[in-house]
Amino acid sequence: MKRIIFYIIITCCGLSRHTLANAQEKAFQGSYADCQAQAKKENKLILVDLYFVGCMPCAEMDKQVFPAPAVSSELAANYILFKTDVMKEMDGKRLARKYGAPGFPTYVIVNPDGKTILTESGFFDVNRFVSLLKKGVQLNVANQYLAFNRSLDNPYPAAYSERFIKTGEQHTFAELEGYLDQQKDLFHETAFLANSVTGFPKYNSWAYHNLPKLINMYGGNLLRNKITAVAKAKSRQYGTARQLDSLQHMLAYIRPTFNDKLWAIFLPGFITDYYSGSKDAATYLTLIDKYKIFTTWDLRSNALGQVIIDQAEKPEILQQLLDEYQQQQRKQPFDAVDNYRLTLLYYYLKDYARAAHTVDAHLRTDLTSTAVATRKNEIIALQKAIAKKDSKLFQAKDIKKIIPFNLS
Repeated sequence: MKRIIFYIIITCCGLSRHTLANAQEKAFQGSYADCQAQAKKENKLILVDLYFVGCMPCAEMDKQVFPAPAVSSELAANYILFKTDVMKEMDGKRLARKYGAPGFPTYVIVNPDGKTILTESGFFDVNRFVSLLKKGVQLNVANQYLAFNRSLDNPYPAAYSERFIKTGEQHTFAELEGYLDQQKDLFHETAFLANSVTGFPKYNSWAYHNLPKLINMYGGNLLRNKITAVAKAKSRQYGTARQLDSLQHMLAYIRPTFNDKLWAIFLPGFITDYYSGSKDAATYLTLIDKYKIFTTWDLRSNALGQVIIDQAEKPEILQQLLDEYQQQQRKQPFDAVDNYRLTLLYYYLKDYARAAHTVDAHLRTDLTSTAVATRKNEIIALQKAIAKKDSKLFQAKDIKKIIPFNLS
C-alpha cells in the first residue's frame, strides 16, 4: 500500500532562516508542557504551529502572515503561540503524531485545559488566518471541542507512529489494515488516526458513510484525502450513469469536509470527473456556471480544451463554445493556446476559411516561449487537414496553458 500523498505539503530547501528566527521571537520559548502551564496561568488558548525548515508555505506564513498587525493583535489578545519543528523537536514529532498532521504547516488550537478546538493545514492569507483564530475563540466560548484526548502518548500502532517519529524500524502501511480489522471501535482516536493515513477502499468507504459523525468528532482536516478519493470515484461513476442528482447530493454531503479555500480547489476536479464519465457537455457547462468553479479565463479555457475535442461532432455545443471564445477574444488578445482552441472550433464546424486564417496567424507567432513550443508539428498537421477540408483528418490533443502557482 503506497502512502497517501500529503495534499498541502510543498518543500523548498534553502529558505530564509532569518524569517523563521523573527517568527520564533514571538513564539513561546520552552517545552509544550511549559506552554500548557503558561496558557492555564494566563487563561489563553494555544496556537500550535507544526512546521519544518524547508517548508515553503510555513516560511511564507512567517514572512507574510504572522507579522501582519491583525494577526499579531489577535494572537496577543487570546493566544500563546507554540511553534515546533516536526523534524527536529520531540514535541513537534509527538504533536504531529497526535493530530495526524496531513501537511505543513498544520495548526492546532487547544484551550487552557488541553481540549482540542480545531485543526487545519496549509497556507492561510491574513484575512483567512484571522478568521481561523477568531473561530477558535468562538468555539471555545461555546464549549465546542473535538474528540481528541489530552495525551500525546496514546497506544499508536507502530506503522502509524513510525510515520512521525522515526526509530529506524521497518513497518509497512499494509500492517494498518490488519490493525483496523481488529478494532472494535473505529471511532476511537487511535483507530481514526491510523485510518486517516491509509487508502484502503473499505475503510475509505467506512469514513465516507460516517462522515457527519467523524467531522463532528475530529473536524475535516484529516478526512480530506480519504473523502477526495471516494468523491472522485463517485463523480466519475455518477457521470457514466448520468446521475446528476446523485452528484449534487454528494457535493452537498462532503462540503463540510473542506474549508472555503480548499473547496474552491477540489470542487472543479469533482465536476470535471463527472464530465469525464458522462461526456455531457451541456450539463458540464451548466455546472461550471452554477458553481462558479473557474474564476479566471485561463482556468476556464483550460477546462474547455478537452470539451472542444470531445464534442467534435456536436455542432450545437461547438457553436456555443465558439461564441464564448469570440466574445473573450474581443476583450483581450489571445495567446497561442487560445488561438489553437479557436482554430479547432472553426475546423470542427467546417468553417475552413476562418480556420485557415487563424492557423496561419498562429504559425507566424513566436511559439518558443509557449506551452505549444513542442507541438508545432501538430499545428502544421492541423493546417494540412484544414487545407484538405477534412474535419476528421486531424487527431487533436489537449494543450494546457501553464498557469503560475500562487500560495494566496
